[in-house]
Amino acid sequence: MRDAHRLPPLLPRLALGRCLALATLMAGCNGGGGDATKPSGGPAKPSAPPSATGPGTPVPPFQGATPKGAYVDANAEPGRYGGTFSLAVPGNPKTFNPILGTADSTGGIIQGSVFATCMEFDNAAQLEVPGLCEKYERSTDGLTYTFTLREGLLWSDGQPLTTDDFAFTYNAILDPKVPSAARDLFKQGNDAKGADQFPVLEKVDDRVFRMRLKEVNVTFSYALSAVYVLPHHKWDDAYSRGEFNQTMSLQTPPEEIVSSGPFRIKSFVNETRVVLERNPYYWKVDKVGTRLPYLDHVVFELVPDLNVALLKFRDGETDVYEIRAEDVELIERDQKRGNYTVQDLGPAFNTNYFMFNLDDGLGKDGKPFVDPIKMKWFKDKRFRKAISHAIDRDAIVRVVFQGCAQPLWSYTSPANRAWYNPDITKYPYSLDKARELLTQAGFVQRDNALYDGTGKRVSFTMVTNSENSTRIAILNLLKEDFTKLGIDVTVRPVPFNDLVTALNDTRNFEAIVLGWGSSVPPDPSQMANVLLSSGRSHNWHPNQKTPATPWEQRINDLFQKNTTSPDMAVRKKAYNEIEAILSDELPEIGLAVIDDHAAGRNNLGNFKPSALRPRTHWNIDELYFKTPKAH
Repeated sequence: MRDAHRLPPLLPRLALGRCLALATLMAGCNGGGGDATKPSGGPAKPSAPPSATGPGTPVPPFQGATPKGAYVDANAEPGRYGGTFSLAVPGNPKTFNPILGTADSTGGIIQGSVFATCMEFDNAAQLEVPGLCEKYERSTDGLTYTFTLREGLLWSDGQPLTTDDFAFTYNAILDPKVPSAARDLFKQGNDAKGADQFPVLEKVDDRVFRMRLKEVNVTFSYALSAVYVLPHHKWDDAYSRGEFNQTMSLQTPPEEIVSSGPFRIKSFVNETRVVLERNPYYWKVDKVGTRLPYLDHVVFELVPDLNVALLKFRDGETDVYEIRAEDVELIERDQKRGNYTVQDLGPAFNTNYFMFNLDDGLGKDGKPFVDPIKMKWFKDKRFRKAISHAIDRDAIVRVVFQGCAQPLWSYTSPANRAWYNPDITKYPYSLDKARELLTQAGFVQRDNALYDGTGKRVSFTMVTNSENSTRIAILNLLKEDFTKLGIDVTVRPVPFNDLVTALNDTRNFEAIVLGWGSSVPPDPSQMANVLLSSGRSHNWHPNQKTPATPWEQRINDLFQKNTTSPDMAVRKKAYNEIEAILSDELPEIGLAVIDDHAAGRNNLGNFKPSALRPRTHWNIDELYFKTPKAH
């Protein structure tokens, strides 16, 4: 349980506005000693299980009684049952296993909709709120967290959801044979033999478990909230046989994928759609006691790219749309005809970046991931800085985003004012400065071509996901910029899942344009998988056994300081230095950050889009149709 009088809040309150930077409010991870009978944030649970039913008839119907520990959602407008909510998602999911699938095409479908976590985050209020856990306590020394599950929790197949499920899921995440990015969130230094250390989970009873930490982490509840718990009774046998990575695959019968979120998977048609239906045992109610969710079904239309997503929304086939900057004017102009409303969410927390592959490892064939000659270029900081100066970010803002964006110089979006460091190195567009740096690094330009000191023509291939026309447009502008320096550039869009495979497995790429989706909550403690040199998403050179460079070691040390101090000033100072290092070393080169907009049909109740992901449906269990909508 958090005591709000012990520590200050971690972040200031969110302020929204068109083309204005955002700040975010997050609940502080406070010390123990508070009133352990109250839930840690969010509304108190009801004194008796509510049983009222809302207008309309839920299909499929709810099963059994409302859980005794039901969460009362006091902030949602009471709605009505019925209807099918539709939205478009670019790309095909890779898996339905939530601790394996973190890519947008997977996570956007199952995380929060199908699988739930211990603690959740209210994107509208910008507060941590209870989830499957009704409360937690933190010991005075900050080394023990005690979590209490809600009473009466059931999986979608009617089986009890207990601490055994959390223990099973946590053990799977820590298993090095399971490729889960969440594992990095729990790393806490090394033991005497140099092996990674992790908190220890202890079961107290079916509803209570403790996490004993190796070192203080004042935001540990955030780490646990990144874990989408899985049913022990369904997958323990597969795990024991070493087959966990194959569970909940696209070939798994939907009825076998047991859920804890508001919906369960009803059907999946490859490259076409994922259909969800109501979880009949869901554990939330609204403020008048109506069981949630209101919607009968949710359809994720799997589209090849964002252009198709736009067409489907304009044709009335989907109910919400996360608007690309280049489409804002078109979508705003058509609001009356389309019977929808556009909301301006302010600058995005998500970012776009360009990155070279700095991984000097070997593939399964024994060959280097990157040509050693090119690796020498990429690893030279002067080369990376020259590339950054050669990028005309204003052109990206003007041409790609129709002016509805701003240049990005940092790892963190300036939207996140609590953590963004404005005192970072910036790289204004200057071909003269770029050429000066290249000359210092031994490169020579002749006959409009760039050569290294050995006479090798400088060339590389840039990739991005083919479903995202915005990123393809960025690639084409970058090609123009780099060609002015005499660099021979090849642009190669590939399917998103192939891109993920290249990043996480084969490492078969030279340069890439991608974007980061903000963690939720948007706190540095949630960035371990990216910032730590051992992180699986440390994409320029992941899974390092020891830091490859002194600056990566320094980031590791600063990250540890950021997550262990209860003093916000200390945390901020440590993260400021991390930002400064990243802006100087440029393992990732920031490009632009857009202004977020979202559109929703006027018939949609409780539509509260957020600048934090998933922007249009983070509160999917609250959404409803004001008037009946056909299935």
